[in-house]
Amino acid sequence: MADLAKLLTAVTKNATVPSEHVDMMWSTLVTGIVVVFLILILLVFILWAMGKVLNLKKKPKNTPAEAAASVQAAPMPVVSEPEIEEYDEDDGEIIAVIAAAIAAYGEADGKQYRIASVKRKEKSLRSNWSAAGINENTRPF
Repeated sequence: MADLAKLLTAVTKNATVPSEHVDMMWSTLVTGIVVVFLILILLVFILWAMGKVLNLKKKPKNTPAEAAASVQAAPMPVVSEPEIEEYDEDDGEIIAVIAAAIAAYGEADGKQYRIASVKRKEKSLRSNWSAAGINENTRPF
């Protein structure tokens, strides 16, 4: 019994009160939060830099002004007989309007353009608005 009493007194002398560790608890908490946020900021910066570096390869070779100049410099080839597939009546009107616009454009430049062929574009599964939304939301950073 005496040994048990000595053991209890030794334990109680070395025991600490929880209020003594409050300062250490707060410093550990603040240090942990600061370290986590600093690492998150570092990761954001690294990902931003990687996005900038990887997008350098995707720059267009020529500017829109250069592209427009190249289109104006090279006239369309003239073909004697246009190839026209069978279309509805509405498509014929659209083709006539486009042909008139091309002719008016050619008169302004002093050149003569003709439509070489008319082909129907395959209908896509998605509308243009849907495809634009998908491109916008899935494009890299």
